Amino acid sequence: MQRWLASIALIVCACAHHDFTPHELNTYLSGGGSRKNFHGHSIFRSIHFEAVGDSAFANRWLRHTNAGIAVSYSDIHQARSWFGYRYGDPDDWVRAVSTFFFLRRHWRDGSDIQPYAEIGTGPMWSNRRVPAATSRFNMSSQAGFGAVLFAHGHVPLHIGYRFSHISNGGLTGRNPGLEVHQLMFGFRVRRLR
Repeated sequence: MQRWLASIALIVCACAHHDFTPHELNTYLSGGGSRKNFHGHSIFRSIHFEAVGDSAFANRWLRHTNAGIAVSYSDIHQARSWFGYRYGDPDDWVRAVSTFFFLRRHWRDGSDIQPYAEIGTGPMWSNRRVPAATSRFNMSSQAGFGAVLFAHGHVPLHIGYRFSHISNGGLTGRNPGLEVHQLMFGFRVRRLR
């Protein structure tokens, strides 16, 4: 799975370098978290800024597919220690910034309600280790689906669900990873063409 996502990231990077033509800027707010386990429970609140565009290279492989890049800032509420809540340790607030290279496929282009699916990956850096006692540098591989409402209006609304797997890829001795489920809400900020 990670090799497949890395391949997608390389395709998106190649598209961005050679034939990426941005056509809209979007922003999203999201909230969600991971399930509680031995290491505790993490809650994410994020804001995402993305540029979405056309790529002839990506469309050769998947028709009606856009490429894009997003930058996200997240406030993460998580257990302070590796042992979660077993010993009564307090929670910790962590700040993280991530970049997400993605492919997004839309359906029903002529409709005012356009379903979509997306997949991508990118690096994430945080001011403390995520989860605790692991690594400040992680990769965030993501997949999601949703819909664009009022797609042909002045301010199309985006709603969706995104699953993220956050892992350091074995860069440190501990690599439990996080599976984060988030609800997304956003809108188009600006059309570029």
